[in-house]
Amino acid sequence: MEHVLIWLDPWFIAPYRWLAQPEAAFMLGTALLVLQTVLLGLASLHFGKMLHAKRLHKWQDAMQHYHTLSEQALSTGDKELYKAVNRQAHDAFGHHFSLGGALFVVSLWPVPFAMAWLSLRFAQSTPELPFALPLLGQQPGLMFWFLLCYLPLRMLVGTGLNRLLAQNHESR
Repeated sequence: MEHVLIWLDPWFIAPYRWLAQPEAAFMLGTALLVLQTVLLGLASLHFGKMLHAKRLHKWQDAMQHYHTLSEQALSTGDKELYKAVNRQAHDAFGHHFSLGGALFVVSLWPVPFAMAWLSLRFAQSTPELPFALPLLGQQPGLMFWFLLCYLPLRMLVGTGLNRLLAQNHESR
């Protein structure tokens, strides 16, 4: 894997050299690395959803169907029918939830590669903070800086892409 990271090094290191001030260059480079990681992960998630769209819709339709049947059984007072149908609804929910969880994990596959490259390049040279953080000290590690960028970017880009995809879907 190190050979792949070294091969990708010129692409990843370029933004770290755009600014003269080391801390600002580290933050810019890390933010752009994280953005690439987020975009690649979300593209993988979208591709996975496209591949499994029929299965996701099947389980979603089954959940809705069994939910409606369980409400009807409950309104008639048939507890045995309600329990039987509700078990089917829970089964459909479990399948849908598991597939959704697996697809989410697909979106995270670029993170270990980005972290491995960061470690290869910056293992001992992370920026210092002007104050000490509890448990992290004054010079937190790479994971701190990566997550500091990753979490907000993932939420912003993910939300923006979901809105964009929803608008495209509505305009069809």
